[in-house]
Amino acid sequence: MEQGKPMNRSLVTPTREILLAFSDSGSDRPVLGNMWRITAKGTDFYVDPIGEVGVFHLSVHGPNGEHPDGHRFHVKADRRGVAQANESGYFVSHALPRHGYPIDGEEIAEKAWRVARIRWRWDLRRPRYRDAARLPGPFPEITESRSGARFAKAMEPNDAADVDLVISYNRPYWPNEGNSLRNDARLGPLRNAAGMYLTATSYRRSQMKHPAPENLIPRLPRPDEEPNRILCAAPDGAKGNMYWFVEAITAREIIEASR
Repeated sequence: MEQGKPMNRSLVTPTREILLAFSDSGSDRPVLGNMWRITAKGTDFYVDPIGEVGVFHLSVHGPNGEHPDGHRFHVKADRRGVAQANESGYFVSHALPRHGYPIDGEEIAEKAWRVARIRWRWDLRRPRYRDAARLPGPFPEITESRSGARFAKAMEPNDAADVDLVISYNRPYWPNEGNSLRNDARLGPLRNAAGMYLTATSYRRSQMKHPAPENLIPRLPRPDEEPNRILCAAPDGAKGNMYWFVEAITAREIIEASR
């Protein structure tokens, strides 16, 4: 992981937004898959992809005047945005309820919940798929209130770059605190007006030992098929407490057949 240059926090405004990007480890390092944005706004947090089509988001709503009894986590689609994207020739399909899909979160410590995992698959870097995986710019700039991290370390075949998102009260919480600090794997924290914290921890994991939910990701292209970038998302298959977002490669023919 490569983070932005540290700044003297006494001289700048607090960070309200974090940008995440995945790239090759070579000198020419285009963004591969979507860039992701994590934002603190009022009593809420929002997590959404920045790409050619950005119509989904994960939201974390803290206690407020309308909902004083507790927090709410859910994934929601912008229905108007989905319709416009499909009319423009993109393929967007989902089964999310109109008011969003609720997530309980996986409680991993007292008042701390893992709510989502963003995964970039190793296939995005394979030479055959790199052009399809490339995300065209322009991209947001790093500012005093916005930090960024690029995941560019070398990976073995069938590895994945993961970012786990955790929500906590009272203090920031990172799983495996000692390892995350030694490995420079921490991002954040962001804090909202409800006194909640959002932290992110980066991992390099084997897709074989830590698979995504079953049947979430379509197969890779065959030699005679055209590669295409795809974002797949679903709740955890076993418990449904955490939501997965997976940046992957599939065949354009599979996407066209699904229209």
